Amino acid sequence: MLRFPSRGLMAGVLVACAAVPAAADNPHPDAQWFPEAGFGLFVHWGIASVRAINISWSMRPGSVLKTRRIDDPAERERIVRERDYNLNGRPPLSPEQYWDMAKSFNPSRYDPDRWIQAAKEAGFTYAVLTTRHHEGFALWPSAHGDFNTSRFMDGRDLVRPFVEACRRHGLKVGFYYSPPDWHFDRDYMDFLYPGARSKNPELRPVGPDLAPRVPRTPDAAHKAAYAAMVRGQVEELLTRYGKIDLLWFDGKPAGLSGDQCITLARIRELQPGIVINPRFHGTGDFKTHERKFPAARPSGWAEFCDPWTGIWSHSNGVSFRANGFVLGTLARARAWRMNFLLSTGPMENGDMHADVYENLAELRSWMAANRSSVSGVRPLPAGETASVPATARNGTRFLFAIPKFDGSPIPAHQLPPVAETLTLSGLAAKPASVTLLGTGQALAFDYAKGTLSVPLPVDVRTRLVDVVEISLPD
Repeated sequence: MLRFPSRGLMAGVLVACAAVPAAADNPHPDAQWFPEAGFGLFVHWGIASVRAINISWSMRPGSVLKTRRIDDPAERERIVRERDYNLNGRPPLSPEQYWDMAKSFNPSRYDPDRWIQAAKEAGFTYAVLTTRHHEGFALWPSAHGDFNTSRFMDGRDLVRPFVEACRRHGLKVGFYYSPPDWHFDRDYMDFLYPGARSKNPELRPVGPDLAPRVPRTPDAAHKAAYAAMVRGQVEELLTRYGKIDLLWFDGKPAGLSGDQCITLARIRELQPGIVINPRFHGTGDFKTHERKFPAARPSGWAEFCDPWTGIWSHSNGVSFRANGFVLGTLARARAWRMNFLLSTGPMENGDMHADVYENLAELRSWMAANRSSVSGVRPLPAGETASVPATARNGTRFLFAIPKFDGSPIPAHQLPPVAETLTLSGLAAKPASVTLLGTGQALAFDYAKGTLSVPLPVDVRTRLVDVVEISLPD
């Protein structure tokens, strides 16, 4: 997935993140885990890890032109061919150079058991692996298409160890799969960054070598081969690895609908209890929101996904977002009964960077004391409102005091903790007790006319999310 912060997940000129496809809750008994899952780990991995660059989108030049008009023709062309459109000052990479990384991709320390166990301890309940991203490289030896581990790595299967690790540690198994395949479509694509031409219509289409060219129009034979490849690969994913809990599609191939490739009925025939997002077929079991947190509570099942560093996959030298921000996002999501799918990715060798484990350990410590506030909870009952995100479970309420940031939500921009007063209105009676969940410390409070006020002094605040537990009378 990664894009730049203003973009959606879809490939090419497909749907931006502001468009949320329709979804309907799945009544199958095996799907009922999803609205209670809470916290998911999005694992973005592929051949991009060889250079520790942005997954897939590193091969699409001209991103700065999406929001900038350049009048000088020579400068426009230079930006396409030479401008830094990756992060951290890296030079441009053509699609051909990107795909060439497959020859070097052979992770020697791939042990998903280690990072899935750490994720389990940190409160994650499901994990989603990018089995194939827009680049087109499939992480298993597929009999369909020509860009997967059957041609590289002696047919090594990188999907199976992930599935087995999830099962060992009790996480639900999710597969990300990109119907757009830029490698399969390489003779028919314009590789210019989507939207760059809106302000610079003079820009010429570019091919896999980033040289100007006129793309061919896909004919019926190509579309048929494409549809067969997608159907074959999805069926492999749903028949080779046992029960799969979630299928996370990301976009549509040019000129093909989801049903022309594989129908939802066929997917459910192979995996009756699977949960499917709506980004391929236009409908599914839950709504997906990316990067931009929804302005209003979604109806039905929903998920919000965001990267831990601002980049979906592993990249050297990028700051992790503060865990106070991450946990605050989780709290906001659970207050609306949404799941939060947080993304990171392994390095080239298959292991996670040390920073990932360090951050997982901090989440684990918070979860050890505060898990009950985000697990097995519901939004506040009708008639109750709070000044901060809040969740409920039977006769208990949880209020979340979330840290604030000056600028981007990285540790360097986190503001010092401050005292604040949290309120909860619409209560029928005075609470029996009010405590700080993380420590059990009793907190002073005022109650009048159905409204609870809880002063939270600065000396009990932390740099993470502080949770106030309210026990209502029997």
